[in-house]
Amino acid sequence: MISLSHPLEEPVKTSIQESEAFLPQSIPEERYKMKSKPLGICLIIDCIGNETELLQDTFTSLGYEVQKFLHLSVNGISQILGQFACMPEHRDYDSFVCVLVSRGGSQSLYGVNQTHSGLPLHHIRRMFMGDSCPYLAGKPKVFFIQNYVVSEGQLEDSSLLEVDGPAMKNVEFKAQQRGLSTVHREADFFWSLCTADVSLLERSCSSPSLYLQCLSQKLRQERKCPLLDLHIELNGHMYDWNSRVSAKEKYYVWLQHTLRKKLILSYT
Repeated sequence: MISLSHPLEEPVKTSIQESEAFLPQSIPEERYKMKSKPLGICLIIDCIGNETELLQDTFTSLGYEVQKFLHLSVNGISQILGQFACMPEHRDYDSFVCVLVSRGGSQSLYGVNQTHSGLPLHHIRRMFMGDSCPYLAGKPKVFFIQNYVVSEGQLEDSSLLEVDGPAMKNVEFKAQQRGLSTVHREADFFWSLCTADVSLLERSCSSPSLYLQCLSQKLRQERKCPLLDLHIELNGHMYDWNSRVSAKEKYYVWLQHTLRKKLILSYT
């Protein structure tokens, strides 16, 4: 036993967790601001036609202004995305959500086309980077993509389709006029890509995507849950599903993000 009266004895040491002497009462957690009404635009491009109603109900309930487009060609998808990337209305909103549902290749979307070329996924992300889309710089840009992958043997042997990108020059010039941003142009993206075999549509063309069904359910029921945590749960459901079905029925989910703060897709 340590004698507290002896001046040469060291006092009993306690951890910070035990003493709580150096811990603040509450540590404020930095979150993306989500207070604008609406929270932002939710753009839905559904080239299959199974998901629109479910997705519209979900994102409307979260506080988004939903705008939807069905059965677009590759050029149509590119043009719509380009128009939305340039919208000055984004400056009044706190976020942007885009949901894309299409047949495609491993790294591209075909829309209603079925050719050897498509709209590259990296081209889509490029449209919304900070230098191309200055009104969304520093704000979360959330993409949920369901891509039904077509094998090369199923493609039509047609001429390559060249896709014109959006008119970037004016937007980039405006971004330069606003001065150099301190936020990296690739920051604040949440990019969730789910691929599945196109044969799922052939078996039941009216059946919705399990990925998007699960996503919608979680966003509705757990709307105060951080999006990263919610996506981990979603990935767990997809893993469980894949462990029980054949290879042609599996869903594969990839997540890439450059979020700098905690993101909750509802009013906070």
